[in-house]
Amino acid sequence: MYFLLGISLILAFLLIVNMAVAIGASALWRILSGHIEYLSVGTRAQIIFGLRVLPVAAAIVFVSAFLVPSYLLHEPTSSGEVVSTKLGLIALISSLGVAVALYRVVGTWLATRRLTEDWLKQSIEIKVDDIGIPVHRIKHEFPVIAVIGILRPRFFVAEQVLESLDEHEFAAAIAHEYGHLRANDNFKRTVLRVCRDLLILPLGKGLDDAWSDNAESVADEYAASKGRSTALDLASALVKIARIVPLGKGPAMPAGAFLIEDQNTDITSRVRHLIQLSETGGVVEHKSILGISPLIWLSSATFAALVILPFVDHRFLSSTHVAVEQFVSLLR
Repeated sequence: MYFLLGISLILAFLLIVNMAVAIGASALWRILSGHIEYLSVGTRAQIIFGLRVLPVAAAIVFVSAFLVPSYLLHEPTSSGEVVSTKLGLIALISSLGVAVALYRVVGTWLATRRLTEDWLKQSIEIKVDDIGIPVHRIKHEFPVIAVIGILRPRFFVAEQVLESLDEHEFAAAIAHEYGHLRANDNFKRTVLRVCRDLLILPLGKGLDDAWSDNAESVADEYAASKGRSTALDLASALVKIARIVPLGKGPAMPAGAFLIEDQNTDITSRVRHLIQLSETGGVVEHKSILGISPLIWLSSATFAALVILPFVDHRFLSSTHVAVEQFVSLLR
């Protein structure tokens, strides 16, 4: 029962801390979102990503640095405590969240791998200047132009895209996708999906949408940094591809960074932003410490301090154990 109680507490607090911090992070974003428009889209994307990952990170730090050490040091192996129905239910819900997250990550990876292999079988590799990874031309009913994969990324382009875009528009579209590649957006999307699944409840959807919008803007600005004409070429490419998106169809690829994902994709704000970039001649980046948002530095420093505290002063572990005992008593 000693180990069963410990495992139940770990699962329960992984969920409780995660949900509590997620609610706080979502509330904080509602406050911040209207006051950080002066920051670059890259910095905003970093802040949003940090807020989305913060709940899971906080839960892992609390459990590994406080709960587990305090339980091992202060909980008697023969205390006679049992797992109550309420505690067991919370632990079960948490374990379901972990299982769902694992299932979806593995399922998405397998489906993406299978579809990638299918696309490669009927693809023709084409030469694109200034691109260090393979670019494949494929036949697909959806106007695909995307970067797929994390460890071994590849570009895929549908034939109708090549037929619809001129040389400069295609180069601008590829530059946009390369912006996603440089920002490791496929990896970040996977991390965000795990964070979302672990919560069970649909908390943080606003953060997910905000990150996606800013990530697209970051990739647009990367392409626009090539020159004023490139910004206009990308805007033109977006309009042309949006016009040939078939009704009710999607790319069918579970994971990847697509220029346009479906017919419901709103390109109006992106086109307007690109036109503004063409007028200003590029993007004015706002400085942050080593290019990383201060929020991420602050979170990292806080987590480091939390991990070190129990080793510096064991009273923190004793206090944690008392608090956990009170929590267990409440659930009896």
